[in-house]
Amino acid sequence: MTLERGNSGLSPAVASTTFLWPWGWAVGGGAVAAAANALMNLSPNVLMMLPGALSTGVFFFALIGGGVMFLSGKGDRRARRYAGKHPWQTAMVPAGIGAVGVAAFSYIGLALSGSLFLGLFAAAAAGIGAGIALWVILGLIASVAGNKSA
Repeated sequence: MTLERGNSGLSPAVASTTFLWPWGWAVGGGAVAAAANALMNLSPNVLMMLPGALSTGVFFFALIGGGVMFLSGKGDRRARRYAGKHPWQTAMVPAGIGAVGVAAFSYIGLALSGSLFLGLFAAAAAGIGAGIALWVILGLIASVAGNKSA
């Protein structure tokens, strides 16, 4: 396991997140958010509507997965202890997942609308903004939840 001393596989924050990630909650929340966004933005051109819905789904996948991860008492004891001691480092993993996903789907949506070059900068800005928002929200949740369940 990468949380043991002397093992240089993954970083401890990534390993902790891997052992604690609630896949059911995260996938379910992301799917519901993506479907709700798609239903609210119905249009005849599905290719223009789909990237925005998927971007919202990835954001909520990371938000719900990270929140449940920090608030749940399930998972590996060492991973929970690490997440409780290093909340902001562990919150960077779901924030990075959300940032990359939002940037990718935003770029696809902007590329389909015809703005390839400027769309790259706009998608990067959207991903960075989503990542910062996720990092702050999940870092605060992790700081408040702390190391109570370890």
